[in-house]
Amino acid sequence: MESVEARWRELQRDLGPCQVCRESCAPPLIDAAARPLFGRFRPWPEGVLFVFEAPNLDDTVNPAKQYLTVDPDTDPSGSFTHQLLTEELGLQASAFQVTNSVLCLPAGSGGKFPVRVLQTRKCSGNLQRQIAVLRPKVVAPVGGAALAATRIIEDHCLRGMRNAVARPVRWYGRWLFPLFHTSMLARNGPAGRRAEQQRADWRQLRAFLLEQGVSFPDPINECHAPGSSGC
Repeated sequence: MESVEARWRELQRDLGPCQVCRESCAPPLIDAAARPLFGRFRPWPEGVLFVFEAPNLDDTVNPAKQYLTVDPDTDPSGSFTHQLLTEELGLQASAFQVTNSVLCLPAGSGGKFPVRVLQTRKCSGNLQRQIAVLRPKVVAPVGGAALAATRIIEDHCLRGMRNAVARPVRWYGRWLFPLFHTSMLARNGPAGRRAEQQRADWRQLRAFLLEQGVSFPDPINECHAPGSSGC
């Protein structure tokens, strides 16, 4: 039987040339430099798939990147996400099974790159195929656009992140565990969810995964893993 790693590589080769949002839309829904981007991770069998909103500009145009990065020295969103992943979830970055609601950087508007509904709908099948290959036990949409993208695949009746965050619901034959967006604005804006609240959400996600019997790959030093008693 073909391994999940091989099927994941094959899916990336299949989706990599996609230009639907450029060729079938006028004006194009994606940035001129956009291309489908994927995370660099080892698939996590029966684990959690994080779904963020869209690739960022630097990951798209920087020739040293061109994949989804979550580094301690990247933009504020990526840096904070790295802290949540390592300090609260207790995972190495290499185990961060991650994608986006859309595979390509959206077309810019006023210096921002908003995810448009039409692009989300056109890319919905790509997200569905990733879920089919990776077969996560839990899907964690991070932010409102990602939550809306999962609703296209199957309606989970969650219409706003404020009341959905950190509340697991059954969805599409698995669990959905919504998380707040990790950007600086999402943490500090008038309707934001502060850093400590988000840290608590990710600790709650860890507890939920353990409750569901999910096996953690590549744990950070077990003596210092979240919830451990130390060594």
